[in-house]
Amino acid sequence: MNATSTSRHTADERRNEVIAAALHAFAEGGYAGTSTESIARAVGVSQPYLFQLFGTKRELFLAVVRQCFRRTGLVFHEAARRGPTDDPSCTVLDLMGKAYIRLLSDTDLLRIQLQAYAACGDDDVRQVVREEFAQLYASVKRDSGASDEEIHHFFAEGMLLNVAAALELGGTPETWSLSGLLETTAAQAAPGGVS
Repeated sequence: MNATSTSRHTADERRNEVIAAALHAFAEGGYAGTSTESIARAVGVSQPYLFQLFGTKRELFLAVVRQCFRRTGLVFHEAARRGPTDDPSCTVLDLMGKAYIRLLSDTDLLRIQLQAYAACGDDDVRQVVREEFAQLYASVKRDSGASDEEIHHFFAEGMLLNVAAALELGGTPETWSLSGLLETTAAQAAPGGVS
């Protein structure tokens, strides 16, 4: 390429491009199964330049994890900021939950959450995931004004939504059920079942 056909990017722009490519790659292959070479190639930078930006593969993964937690937190905060609707039974937590359901359509974000939890065997990853999860929990509690029990239920429901979305149960979160999954799985496993 020559200088007239390429545009120069700042280090911050390149960092953002690398994080976007890494988000997809880590979502697909996980922390252990993703090479920095493939991420560098996807962005069009050299692997040494990638390490110049992030230092290590772990630091890149942690940057992706942090971004995903912060994006989720921003979605929750924006839902709380908009406030309850005219329906008096709709709480701030309800609005946050509806916003989260929309966010789950981003399968890379969903899978990064799951990959982050799976990578918690690494002490550094576990520490960052703990910190980010604690910040998310605290901000939901602060923004919603909900009780500890309501917050506990909110996060438990969110984890159930994560699993259902990862399993691609189809339908909508309101129709997802373990019994439906078991029935579908049994029908597929039966001789002559649907594949």
